[in-house]
Amino acid sequence: MFSNTTKKQMDSFNTPIVLIVFNRTKYLDKIFEVLKKLKPKTLYIAADGPRGEIEKDLENCNLVRNLIFEKIDWDCKIHKKFRKKNIGLKININEAIDWCFEQENECVILEDDCLPDISFFEFCKFTLNKYRQNKKIKMISGNYYFENILSQNSYYFSNCPGTHGWAIWKDRWQENDKKMKSWKGLKEFFWLIYFFNFNISVAHYFYQKFKLSYLEEIKSWDYQLLFSIWKNNGLIIRPYKNLCKHIGWGPDSTHGKGDDTFPELKNSLMKFPIKSPDKIKINIKLDHLEHKHIRKIYFFRYLVKLIKLNFLKIFK
Repeated sequence: MFSNTTKKQMDSFNTPIVLIVFNRTKYLDKIFEVLKKLKPKTLYIAADGPRGEIEKDLENCNLVRNLIFEKIDWDCKIHKKFRKKNIGLKININEAIDWCFEQENECVILEDDCLPDISFFEFCKFTLNKYRQNKKIKMISGNYYFENILSQNSYYFSNCPGTHGWAIWKDRWQENDKKMKSWKGLKEFFWLIYFFNFNISVAHYFYQKFKLSYLEEIKSWDYQLLFSIWKNNGLIIRPYKNLCKHIGWGPDSTHGKGDDTFPELKNSLMKFPIKSPDKIKINIKLDHLEHKHIRKIYFFRYLVKLIKLNFLKIFK
């Protein structure tokens, strides 16, 4: 349960929230159930435009936009950027955050298919305030996958990404090399080998993701951000509770078109007061565990897979 102090803080949540939406109304009811309790003072709503080739996109985009204004029934400063034409998820998210930071110095970012627990926001508010001047900390994630692994602390420091509900400061966002202009090709693979303490399989996995992002074969925005964080020797805050659940699975999703990869993963309530780690140090064990169980990077299995793929390429 929240303490009285926390309840009072939640009644006046003044950290700006950027809400990224498109053409799906089915998740907004759940998100606004949480936002109505939170009553944020400032919302930035970035809506991508309809795709010309999709018959019902214009109708669905308009339904989303109308529903948002029906749901906001509290005193709230609303900024809106509603696109007339579709620019795609990658550009829409990048430009939405740029737009917010024209006026703000920090914010919480939610996509329309990321369902937060209400304690996620207070967690973001606390950590944004605590590490505002510590440039080593680059972002705050609301994601955690190992509820059976507990700690006396409320969060830990990680190199692993987590952008299903997150927060960041303006100066850290401005370090984001969105077009990966600093990419040096194969040299980055050797840098990643060193970065991951000679774990070749993990280094190769992320090298491939970064390379495909640089070539725009992966239409992502988050690998570029992760690349920039690592290049700037940054760390990511991760909670010991899952505070934000990705619920946007299925054929109408941009990336997660299959079934929920982690159907057993639920949101949890962060306990207050928040207990911080004594030292700013990466939790290497949890990062290794995440690489194995979330990204399926098992050293020998991954190497065998690479050998098979290259063998097939030779004989094609």
